[in-house]
Order: sequence, then C-alpha cells, then structure tokens
Amino acid sequence: MRKRIIPRGSAAEVLGKKQCIVALWHNRTFVPCYVYRYCVDHVVPMSMLTSASKDGALLTTVAEDYGMRTVRGSSNRRGVAGFRDMLRELKEGYCMCITPDGPKGPRYKSHPGVIRLASVSGLPILPLCIDLPHCWRINKAWDGFAIPKPFSRINVVIGEPIYVPADIDEEQQKAYMEKLDTALAYGRPDFEYNET
Repeated sequence: MRKRIIPRGSAAEVLGKKQCIVALWHNRTFVPCYVYRYCVDHVVPMSMLTSASKDGALLTTVAEDYGMRTVRGSSNRRGVAGFRDMLRELKEGYCMCITPDGPKGPRYKSHPGVIRLASVSGLPILPLCIDLPHCWRINKAWDGFAIPKPFSRINVVIGEPIYVPADIDEEQQKAYMEKLDTALAYGRPDFEYNET
C-alpha cells in the first residue's frame, strides 16, 4: 500500500515519540497496525483496546502480529476491567489506541470513555484520521468496516493533540466528545480529502 502521512500542528512531535491516546474510528481498526509498524518512527510502544467479541479476538491477533500489545474490553463485557487495564498500560509507559465510537456505535459518535481516560491519565488524545479512497466496505457491519484494496493509497492525517483537564463535569465531557468528533472528520468517507 502507498501511504501519505500528514501531521497537523504539533502532532508530529507526539506520535511515536511521546505517550498519548491514539483515537480513530472503529471502521479503520486494521489500518493503525500497519501505520504503527511501517509508517511511524516509534520510540513509545503501543497497546490497542479490542472488544471481548470474536471480531475483537481476530483484531487482537493482527495487532499482536504487528508488535502491539492489546487490552480486551467492551461496553457490556469487561468494560470496567478494560478501563483499569488501559490505565495500567499507560502507567507502564505505553500509548493506548482506542476507537471512541466502538464497540457497537453509533458510527462516528464518540463515547465518553476516551475522554475519561485522557482526563484521568493527563495524556493527550491524538486523532488519527484515515482516508481510504479505494477500499472494500462491509456494509452489513454497523460501522461499514473498511478494508484497503491492494496497492491503494492510504492518507493518514494526524490531528492536533487534544488535552483534557482533570475533574471535568458532564457538560465539559460532552464538549470534548464533540471536539474529538470534529477532529476525526477527516477519517469519514463523506469528508472530501485534501492535502492542505
């Protein structure tokens, strides 16, 4: 696959070099493994949140084959334990890769978990916006899962880091969820990609 990595603002100073929480849409979950291994000079190791489902087991295998660690968890199975495990990974010096609209949607709408994780850990959220101009889509899946076609191009826009303060209230949490949704708009198929 051909790839183009475009960091926004101070993103290049963070990804692979400093601890952060990488956020991307659920229907792009196979791509960050490739990006992590082949596209980023990484000093900080990466761990990925995967669901406790059979699909999550497959992604766990792929992520570990690419040199990432994994944490199993979901909204209704192992959710609290998964959050604690993510905090442990961060305390051990790992970055955490998470899909804010997973594990079951709605598509392109962040849940509060990633915001809470950033607030508790004090680490920035780094939006990873993945544009796949030529891909197959699994339309029966809730997220319209995208698989890049062979020899196709991947455009990866790394958004500005989002810092979430500690002890935010519910309204502030919603505001940060909306901010993350906007930052991840580059990764939506209805967004017209450009290089500027």
